[in-house]
Amino acid sequence: MIKAILTDDEPNARSTLRQELDLHCPEIRIIGEAGSVAEAVDLIRKQADVDLLFLDIQLTDGSGFDILEKVDYQSFKTIFTTAYSDYALKAIKFAPLDYLLKPIDAEELRAAVDKALATQQTSFNTQMQQFMQQYRSATSPPDRIALATADGIHLHAVRSIVRLASEGNYTTVFFENGKKLLLAKTLKDMEETLARHRFERIHKSHLVNLDHVQSYVNRFGGEVVMSDGAELPVAQRKKGYLLQVLGGMG
Repeated sequence: MIKAILTDDEPNARSTLRQELDLHCPEIRIIGEAGSVAEAVDLIRKQADVDLLFLDIQLTDGSGFDILEKVDYQSFKTIFTTAYSDYALKAIKFAPLDYLLKPIDAEELRAAVDKALATQQTSFNTQMQQFMQQYRSATSPPDRIALATADGIHLHAVRSIVRLASEGNYTTVFFENGKKLLLAKTLKDMEETLARHRFERIHKSHLVNLDHVQSYVNRFGGEVVMSDGAELPVAQRKKGYLLQVLGGMG
């Protein structure tokens, strides 16, 4: 029995794919479904024995590629799904990977599953590695970011940002040289701006650059110590994921 996970932000799309798999691919057993990047990452990490991932490319909180960046994508095979042909073509541009264009055709689904099952995991991993390398190269974020304040626009290297703190409808940006800027943007706005970089929202009031996290300490429910000496609380719901991320950086 092949264990599969379905990832799509549209419940109806997941339901349709589940029905098609039941009808045309009885050897597939669905062991989980996810509707967002965060849900998918958490589910994949918990299901260590997943064999096949049906991955929607465009999700409400990011892309399927964001999921692949955060999990061990070499432990399973992936079939991309999308409603947009341009996204599909982007997914397979650099490597011979399979995709399904919605609405999913039964014959194409069966063919994609057969191809995935017939491909050795090592061969599939080689294809995925080639694709991910090209994808990262094509979508690598800029080294600098423009930050608008009341007195003008300031250009800074993203790596120089240590952390960001919420000040209501404003956000304070802290830099490694000790300087700081007050922006007329919410922390949520800045989280979206920095989504392609190595920043993590660890608390409702704090967004941190993972490259500037020096340690995690088990006190007051969990805290991180930043390179500028700041000690910041970690929300309980973020603790497990943050520990996994930090553990994988060693």
